[in-house]
Amino acid sequence: MKLRKRYIVLIAILTFLIILAATHVLWLEAIASFLIVQDELYPVDVIIVLGGGGAERVLQAVKLYKEGYADKIVFTGMKAKLPGMIVTWPQLAMREASSLGIPESKIILEERPTSTYEDAVYSKEDMIKRGLKSAIIVSSPHHTRRARMIFHKVFKDNKDMSIIFSPVESDQGFQVHRWWTREAELIGVFNEYCKLVFYIFKYII
Repeated sequence: MKLRKRYIVLIAILTFLIILAATHVLWLEAIASFLIVQDELYPVDVIIVLGGGGAERVLQAVKLYKEGYADKIVFTGMKAKLPGMIVTWPQLAMREASSLGIPESKIILEERPTSTYEDAVYSKEDMIKRGLKSAIIVSSPHHTRRARMIFHKVFKDNKDMSIIFSPVESDQGFQVHRWWTREAELIGVFNEYCKLVFYIFKYII
């Protein structure tokens, strides 16, 4: 009887492992897809681009601006780590946006944030000060789940304000398909889940 039970358990484990291996593409892609938030877009008062990442965030904001979703852009962020230069990410982003045809008068620099949480806090402060009621938040795809969680936490008492998210469409540095086969994306997904758990315990619970 014991031998039969062990045999059944072994068969069950092997069956589970076979199913796991056969469907690994589906559940691994689901792990990455969970990090991405894409809301239905509509015209808003301002586009807020979260600091960090590369030029792709700026390009996404410029695209949305030219499509008429908003007539103001806020760039958030801290000092950029560039050798021999003292410059902030918002300053670099403004230069890029200006070169693409966005008037500097339509750009707001928010250079205080040092984290996603501070992005939300200072963005809310800026919106209230300028009488802005709605915003599209632009960030890298894998950052949008955590960003939305934090922004909803910070804005929860402001029922008259709306926030929606638009992940970068042209981000070649993060692709859901077979992300686990590329070192940079493997590290990126792992790091983002670690940060997600950290932010939940620090700011949500």
